[in-house]
Amino acid sequence: MADIKTLYSERYAKQTVEHVYPVEFVVRAFLGSYPDLKLNRGDYAARSVLDLGFGDGRNMPLLRNLGFNIHGVEIHEEIVKVALDRIAPLGIKADLKVGSNLKIPFEVEFFDYVLACHSCYYIEEGTTFKDNLREIHRVMKKDGVFICSLPMRDTYVLKGAEPSPAGKGHWKIKHDPYGLRAGTVFRAFETENEVSEELGPFFGEARIGFCDDFYWGIRQKVWIVVCKKL
Repeated sequence: MADIKTLYSERYAKQTVEHVYPVEFVVRAFLGSYPDLKLNRGDYAARSVLDLGFGDGRNMPLLRNLGFNIHGVEIHEEIVKVALDRIAPLGIKADLKVGSNLKIPFEVEFFDYVLACHSCYYIEEGTTFKDNLREIHRVMKKDGVFICSLPMRDTYVLKGAEPSPAGKGHWKIKHDPYGLRAGTVFRAFETENEVSEELGPFFGEARIGFCDDFYWGIRQKVWIVVCKKL
């Protein structure tokens, strides 16, 4: 059976569309104005952002338009190649590298912003989500902004999942309707307080919301978080 790196590489290589579109919560986080969240749009120009687990590059046109210097990490060189081929005709320049949540190939305190859109909760064998957070924290500047999504326990892909030896809140995926993630381990969260407690040693000023979407048989439920490096 192919591993997740191969499966995702094959998936993105098959995409032939010219344009991809940003995820809604990403647009809302960077551009929205809410009672509990108002990021400073004037602060984006020439700042460094890491798109961690960028996939097909769908958030990069938005990041470019906001003025960021774009960097990215993905788990396979083929995913990097496909993304570069897609964004080049759009005039987007980005420094994209092969790495993982646990091994981000950038220097200490490199980034002003880190965006982890449906990505940072993938856990490698023998590690926990805290190890991922520690690595993300390492590459961020003081007071840097971390924007991420984190799965709720009852989101679609965690149906039938079994507890992982990684510990509380870590689940091994058993069934994935998209045929990509079976066998991988996710960190999922039951409550907002649980999210805050897990982030607490590394990040503060957490602004937590959630998305509960139902699209024709797929119900995706995630926490959405904007916080600052301590």
